[in-house]
Amino acid sequence: MTGMSAEPSAPPSRQYLVTGAGSGIGLAVVQALATTGHRVWAGARRDEDLAHLAAIPNVEALPLDLLSPASVTAARDAIAANGGRLDGLVNSAGIGELGHLAAWRDDDVRRLFETNVFGLMRLTQALLPMLLAARGRVVNIGSMGGSITQPLYGPYTMSKFALEAYSECLRLEGAPHGLAVSIVQPGAVATRIGQSAAAGTRARLAATPAPFDADARRALQSLDAPPQAQPDAPESANNRRPASPESVAAVVVEALGCAAPRARYLVGTRWEGERVLDALTERLIDAATSPGQRLDRAALLARVDAAWRARGAEVD
Repeated sequence: MTGMSAEPSAPPSRQYLVTGAGSGIGLAVVQALATTGHRVWAGARRDEDLAHLAAIPNVEALPLDLLSPASVTAARDAIAANGGRLDGLVNSAGIGELGHLAAWRDDDVRRLFETNVFGLMRLTQALLPMLLAARGRVVNIGSMGGSITQPLYGPYTMSKFALEAYSECLRLEGAPHGLAVSIVQPGAVATRIGQSAAAGTRARLAATPAPFDADARRALQSLDAPPQAQPDAPESANNRRPASPESVAAVVVEALGCAAPRARYLVGTRWEGERVLDALTERLIDAATSPGQRLDRAALLARVDAAWRARGAEVD
């Protein structure tokens, strides 16, 4: 009929897989995507988490253990048997434990890397043909700990540094073939990751050898009597303000849906972000003034200004 405008069509529904979907950031991402009408494969290990996920509209609960090659293969086959379309993968599963480097056993470090790095790679590689066919997206949940570290956080931040390199390399390799890859770097987030890691952290701190044992005992005491948050006091290492999982999920949804996703998204409070910026600035100065470069301040600032201008409206 003439003289009538067509109703705007709804955006097409897409299909995503989210790992670590039983709680925290992963669950928040699942809920955000499913609410907007997308079909979400929600990967989790625990039966109670899978039952909860299965009750959410537009969600397919998917048993998934990244440490098991057979489980990864079964997850891939389940998606392939249901049309084989996958527009995006959100790698949110991860573990974190603390302890002085001198107290870590080889097996514990391997277990941490198996989940945070090797399992993530295993799943992504298994799904890569579907993601490439859809010219899809990969969003890896990293950490501000992929740029900075501190005492007690060694192996955890080592795994997140590795995830930074993996994400960057996959982004460069995938871009010519239509695959976009981003890494989201949260600071402290209110999730159960600390509770899940508590037993291993406590055992490690209790077994810490000299001369680090005194620091480990103080860390144990802080676990038993965590400092009370002071909302009116400035944020500091002892007065953290964790972000909500939903705030991280909003950034993930943006990275999945925007036309030109960023390579990196820093998510957290201003205090946390400034710690990262300070560490990266120190690293930049170290590189610029190294014997092979020997840039002075003016030359370094000129390079920063040129890079800023090259990014154009994205950073203005």
